Amino acid sequence: MLSGMLINMKNITCAMGEFVWSPRAGIDVSSHGRPPYNLFSPFSHNAYYQIPVPGQEQLRADSVEGIWQGLKIINGQTNPSLFKGRPCKCKGKPEGHQFGNSILGYEEARRQIYVPAYIYHAVNNALPAAWADLERRLQGGDVGLHDVEQNGSITDLTRPLAHSAILVHLLNVIKEAPIPKKPVRQPNPEKSRFTYLHEQVNALVDYYNTLSFEDRHILDEVITFAYLFSPDTKKQSFALEVIKQAGIDTDRVDKYHHLRR
Repeated sequence: MLSGMLINMKNITCAMGEFVWSPRAGIDVSSHGRPPYNLFSPFSHNAYYQIPVPGQEQLRADSVEGIWQGLKIINGQTNPSLFKGRPCKCKGKPEGHQFGNSILGYEEARRQIYVPAYIYHAVNNALPAAWADLERRLQGGDVGLHDVEQNGSITDLTRPLAHSAILVHLLNVIKEAPIPKKPVRQPNPEKSRFTYLHEQVNALVDYYNTLSFEDRHILDEVITFAYLFSPDTKKQSFALEVIKQAGIDTDRVDKYHHLRR
């Protein structure tokens, strides 16, 4: 049994709205937003967050922005000290981003560094505090999210990327997924759909197979990064089983093939 992962399905069958990206309206998920929504900011920082550094997952950071800035290569060097404490901008023109032993260009760095780090933070650190209110708002229709940036396209390199656009995509993918969005301290079998790990794994694999390519990529990041590197051993076990059953094969998973027992 995987009791800590059981899902309360009480409201899942109710009609729900969608999350929409609205650059100037809706809930402010920047650092200027109200709690708990300011937790979704990439500038939100806490030593408790322990966000894995993409490409160097054995290292942990206090914020998403700290990872992004710390991996910038300026004058031939990165600055890992930025992984800790309050994030700040690096001065100088970036020559790329360090990703393991590789140097990535701007767009690829967004995809391989920023997105997985942000999804890890959103899923493990921010969503548990905000999901109950988000779910309540969805019962009334669509829910708009925004931050201070106006660029929702990962391929538009002329402007900073709005993290709220990533968040909207993430939330729409996982809101119907058979995974918990908030901590389940005392599962109630009468309100839970699953009793055993394999039941929940099979349900998520079935859901995964219905998704578009873009949506699968988001769920891949949830499973192979947010869950696989979570401090919660139940999430780790769940991720490994889903990876195996869904046949997910990524460079990240290959790098940690010793975990796939």
